[in-house]
Amino acid sequence: MLRNNLMEYMPVDYSPTHKTIALAYDEAFEQGFNVTSKEIMNYLGVSNQWVPRHITNIKFRVINLVAKKALSKYGRPEFKPLHAYTKIYNRKSFEREILRNSFIEVSHGLLLPATRIPKSLISCADACILYKMDRKTFYRRTKSVTKYNIYGLKRYSAREIEHILLDAL
Repeated sequence: MLRNNLMEYMPVDYSPTHKTIALAYDEAFEQGFNVTSKEIMNYLGVSNQWVPRHITNIKFRVINLVAKKALSKYGRPEFKPLHAYTKIYNRKSFEREILRNSFIEVSHGLLLPATRIPKSLISCADACILYKMDRKTFYRRTKSVTKYNIYGLKRYSAREIEHILLDAL
């Protein structure tokens, strides 16, 4: 017969204060829960709807209305920009998941797993707008550039593209 050991039971505090809630979130922010959906959108160059559809295997914390109220009163000021978001992702988990879904295109169709990803990425479309050129010119000038395939999105190192395209102008 199975028996519950009552000595191991840890009761949950059902009435935490706003101060304890804010402290718990501040600790989470310190421990790496500090990636916003906006940061992911800017890094990958994707839309707001793309993030929740594709970024699924990453640890996250939800900041509900009670937490927002607690953070507005007792939250630490250095984390104030994070308070506006509903979902905050864990940085290490995000970096591992991005790396797991990233490949380097060696030739047409041949992909190798990426071991590193640049800090700043750019798409072909964004580079064409930024450097005022058409796609044909872009592809001609960037033949030797490393092409990253991240979640099926083709991206380039923004720094590498800048060096090649600015030198060509």
